[in-house]
Amino acid sequence: MDKLSELKILLREKDGIVLGFSGGLSSIFLAHVLKEMGKDFVAVTVDHGLLPCVADIVEAARALEIEHEVVKIDLLGDRCFIENSSERCYLCKKAMIAALRRFAEARGYTSVMDASDESDLRSYRSAIVALHEEGVETPLIEAGLSREEIAEYARRKGLPLPAPESCLATRIPYEVWIRREVIERVRAFEGELLKLGFAAVKARVHDSLLRVQFLEDELERALKKRGEILDAARRHGFAYATIDLESLS
Repeated sequence: MDKLSELKILLREKDGIVLGFSGGLSSIFLAHVLKEMGKDFVAVTVDHGLLPCVADIVEAARALEIEHEVVKIDLLGDRCFIENSSERCYLCKKAMIAALRRFAEARGYTSVMDASDESDLRSYRSAIVALHEEGVETPLIEAGLSREEIAEYARRKGLPLPAPESCLATRIPYEVWIRREVIERVRAFEGELLKLGFAAVKARVHDSLLRVQFLEDELERALKKRGEILDAARRHGFAYATIDLESLS
């Protein structure tokens, strides 16, 4: 039995599902499978103030023609989170799960599902611990589907293959407090670089310096545009910008 068949067996008896929807590859794939199986589900994005672009997630859901809702919470008002310990992802995931459960209860749904996949188990991730503690269903992990296998299936089905994105809190080193003003400056800087035609950008903050990461096949173009990148960094309040030779995966 292949892994996709195993996934569908795991989902066969499920219905009334709230799916945490990030607009990334794995959540797009799982939403597609649920829709293909005729499941009663709603994709819910928890906007905690640290998503790079909620509009892109809304557009991804619209392209899939699935029911989609956005629920807002304010992580940047949570002192425990903004202190930015190594457990920040654990605290974030706990808050997101609580929001999804409130939505499910209001909707009368019984299942809360997450699109984490087998690749997320390759290194310690405190968010996975939170999912386990809260009893959230993770069918992609149960079926043993890796990110690479999901991408291959998505290509065969003509599904979108979004560039890698992550919560903007990852731009701030651990133990440095996460400030709303810095997050908004980083969001604006990354957005400006995406408008230059780059598929993906991550700007890591080190005081007044930005360490900017690009996809490997865009590094050469980034070097050619280094003047524009530095100008954009200064427009958004950073004195320096450097291009990181460690590319995005």
